[in-house]
Amino acid sequence: MHLDSYNDEYLFKLLQDGSETAFNAIFNRYSKRLYVEAYKRLQDTEEGNDIVQEVFFWLWDRRKALETPQCLKAYLVQVVRNKCIDLIRKKTSTRSKKQQYLWLADTQTSTTLIENKELGRLLAVAINSVTPASRLAFEQLYLHKKSLKEIADEMNINVQSVKNHIHRALKVLRENLKHSLS
Repeated sequence: MHLDSYNDEYLFKLLQDGSETAFNAIFNRYSKRLYVEAYKRLQDTEEGNDIVQEVFFWLWDRRKALETPQCLKAYLVQVVRNKCIDLIRKKTSTRSKKQQYLWLADTQTSTTLIENKELGRLLAVAINSVTPASRLAFEQLYLHKKSLKEIADEMNINVQSVKNHIHRALKVLRENLKHSLS
């Protein structure tokens, strides 16, 4: 069974049921990204590879006990970060630990900012693909916190039409973001 086209949530459920094919699909999808994360923190090829292997071993070993994460990629990246911190704690002296912690906090913040910028860009592109009326209803509800009735009055349509516009906007956003994030 070829699972590369399936979404993370479905793959994770298969993984929890013991599917090695799902595990391999997750490994193929995220191992390079996780290696980059580990290498960025450890600056060592061998240790970076070891961390990635350890994370996937941990994932397989704990698959039944883990709850399905909202975003598998972000979840696995955080596990790598934690494993890197554990490794650094083990191998550094007390005096240099403070420097390492500061460096880790710094790189985590900048990585998070970069990921947030990219997510913001993807969201802007997705929002621009929504029809103008649906986008207006969506923005009024979620960004300006207006009620459905207020939006209906402003757009000179009934409340059900506003709900339909918002439903269409959410559907388009989900589809565009699903394709962009996978």
